[in-house]
Amino acid sequence: MHENGGADTRSVPIFIGTMGWGYTDWCGPFYPPNTEGRDQIRLYARCFNAVEIDSTFYASPKPQVVEGWYQATPEHFVFCPKVPKQITHELHLAPSSHKLVKEFIVTMKRLKEKLGPILFQMPPDFRRSELAKLEGTLPLLDDLATTHGVRFAIEFRHRSLEGRDVAELLRRHRVALAAVDYIILSPKIEITTDFLYVRLIGRHGAFSHHNRIQQDKSERLQKWAEAIQCAADKVEKIFIFCNNDYEGFSPATCNRMRRLLGQGETVFPVDYQRDLFA
Repeated sequence: MHENGGADTRSVPIFIGTMGWGYTDWCGPFYPPNTEGRDQIRLYARCFNAVEIDSTFYASPKPQVVEGWYQATPEHFVFCPKVPKQITHELHLAPSSHKLVKEFIVTMKRLKEKLGPILFQMPPDFRRSELAKLEGTLPLLDDLATTHGVRFAIEFRHRSLEGRDVAELLRRHRVALAAVDYIILSPKIEITTDFLYVRLIGRHGAFSHHNRIQQDKSERLQKWAEAIQCAADKVEKIFIFCNNDYEGFSPATCNRMRRLLGQGETVFPVDYQRDLFA
């Protein structure tokens, strides 16, 4: 146990990674210079044990692309895809989106045992007035969890959806309420199922380049680490994803969080290459 009363997170499976992996600015400080896009996920997976797939937010990938991700990564690596924005931002979980959800799950199941929780990132204009759409979607997620063995997390970006009733609704359907560090939301953990899903986002467009730490949030990261440690004995798995907009360079933010949670820092691919030829 830690002094703050939480469980030692080293006894709970913890997955820490970035939101996406294909950034040009990372070639040099993270990937070796001139690394080609097709090699990036393989190199990324040497460092971190999970990634949130940002590209699926824009469109569902082709099956062969998903199979390529699976083949390029090691055993025990985990992918957490974001549901396409057509479902969340355009259709707002309307019944007409349910077919698209099913199709997306079928595609992502090609990740097999490497498929982690699937994230519904709701838009800022999805408010409590549309709660009925969420209520109509949750039974579908129950069915998909039963038939495909998949789990789900959801992030809200409007404060009207903060409240015990919404948390209890998610709890009944075993959907995780994502804990989010974002400019307009309350930074807190509300456990609604047997895993914890944390997203460190920051303000979009905060930095013009994403190749180094540009805003030190060490104190804030420490508070998150303490909150996660306190929650660790209440869940079976923990997922933490860091955005480039949080401090300016998400691989470094991930390493900071790894250190705070007793996971140890990882060696970046560019440094791994230097060590090989030293």
